[in-house]
Amino acid sequence: MAKEDPEWGGFLQATFLAVLESADEGLVVFDAEGRCRMIGRRAGEIFGLEPAAYVGRMRHEVLAAFAQACEEPDALLEVVSSDAARTGANAIVEVDVRRPRPRTVICKAVRVHRDPRPPAWLILVSDVTRERAAERTGKQLQARIVELTAYDALTGLLNFRRFREELEREHGRSTRAWDSYAILRLDIDGMGALNDDFGRPVGDQILERVAARLKTCLREYDVLARLEGDEFGVLLPGADELAARAVAKRFFSTLDVDELNLDEQRRVTVSMGCALWVPPSGESVTHILQRAGIALVEARSWGTGQLHLDAPEPGI
Repeated sequence: MAKEDPEWGGFLQATFLAVLESADEGLVVFDAEGRCRMIGRRAGEIFGLEPAAYVGRMRHEVLAAFAQACEEPDALLEVVSSDAARTGANAIVEVDVRRPRPRTVICKAVRVHRDPRPPAWLILVSDVTRERAAERTGKQLQARIVELTAYDALTGLLNFRRFREELEREHGRSTRAWDSYAILRLDIDGMGALNDDFGRPVGDQILERVAARLKTCLREYDVLARLEGDEFGVLLPGADELAARAVAKRFFSTLDVDELNLDEQRRVTVSMGCALWVPPSGESVTHILQRAGIALVEARSWGTGQLHLDAPEPGI
């Protein structure tokens, strides 16, 4: 075996220390006995510690000092403590640091194998505050875009927000004109099972085809929207109970076609709940939407392809 070159060993150690001090990722090194051998400058900055004060201390003391800087100290200790870390090759936890300034930090405990000797351990510390802030901003922006967008991307129908706006408008008109209107809420029976059995792309095709066929049944001033998932909403201005039942019947008829069926055993059917608003009434838009939703639940309880209509007496 070649004799180890002391000069080369010293060079490697100096190189490692230089990397340790200049790296943007914090680093803490523990030997096999659990004693801290090195703490990089960056790790000290993130947790508000003076590295020199903790080099030479035992692992539990160092990690306890790190944990005191966290919003939830136990979250860090449970993952990167000596007992937890030894249960697997690596352990990772994301924590919020409250001092010396708020940060979001990822800590990773890495086992350093040195067979046949016991392993040593590294704790790698990464400040991901900017990344998490960017993710939150992106999610907020996406949510705002969805909020401002009038149409559902898959079906091309109005979305729930625009449907409610149209419903509010019709509610005001009907109140002034002493006119009735109806809301239909319908969803595809067993959509979850269809997605599981045939895949999400097939499920999306079903939604598109159902939306296209529903549109063929409506008057020019009726409003059709995709509320969420596989649920659609229909606003029927001026409709009474007879008209609402007639529209529901057309829906059932137009959806009873072979092009929607996936195979001989799997027919695509819908359940419908209908709520009728009849003046005079103190109901709000929220109330009638809820009534239509309850009617839909009742229709589903009867089986597939059912309609339940809730038509209150005038004066309610």
